[in-house]
Amino acid sequence: MVFETGFILLAIIQIFGFFVEGSAGFGSTVISAPFATSILGIETGVPFGTIMSTIFVVGLTLKSLKNISWKDLGKILVACLPGLFLGQYLFYIIDPNVAKVGIGLAVTLIAAFKIYQNIVSPLVLKKVKSGDEVDTLPKKVFRYSCLIIGGVVHGAFNIGGPLITVYTLEAVKDKIRFRNTMIALWATLDILNSINQFRNGAWTPYLWSAVLVCVPFAAVGFILGIKFLDKINREQFLRFVYVVLLAVGLNTLIRSLLVFM
Repeated sequence: MVFETGFILLAIIQIFGFFVEGSAGFGSTVISAPFATSILGIETGVPFGTIMSTIFVVGLTLKSLKNISWKDLGKILVACLPGLFLGQYLFYIIDPNVAKVGIGLAVTLIAAFKIYQNIVSPLVLKKVKSGDEVDTLPKKVFRYSCLIIGGVVHGAFNIGGPLITVYTLEAVKDKIRFRNTMIALWATLDILNSINQFRNGAWTPYLWSAVLVCVPFAAVGFILGIKFLDKINREQFLRFVYVVLLAVGLNTLIRSLLVFM
């Protein structure tokens, strides 16, 4: 077993990342990815995120089989799987920082708009929504486009969650079913990613050393996140998710831009 002091910093990050994962249904990998790739290198940092996620999401999926929106999960998988395999190929041929600038910008803009709709407008400007919004064709095209692109991004860099969330938040209204459906999605995609990474020789003693150090910290965050979700209502949940999306988008965008400076 190998040990580096950087593993401790990475382990602490897992507490927050998996707190978000346990409550929002996504976020652990995309939150820790900048630290994981910086500390472990991109060739180890990407499979590290996959393995860490797989350990927890598979367990929660098996526990929550009766409270998953299987119909929506099926739609998500149909839209994402082709992109997942394309992304696994693109991982080896495109500049990840260029891709992450685009991803970070897109997620930031989407989250900022949703924060205006769900936080600024009702709480600051005191505007009242006039009934349910009409679900137009352009909105549907936008959501499904986010699914397809999210699959590509997840296959390449394991950070497709924010884009896929754009669709799932509209499709699955119950907060627990939303979280469980997202977790079941990651269980499926991460298992496929893990198999591909294993075949490409990414599973090294160095990788497993980092995983061994970080798992206990991640478990603490994951359990706290699950308990937190039980204590908030639907509106609070949406506001929490959109703030997380904004933070994730800005983090991805800023860190990627700094590489070019």
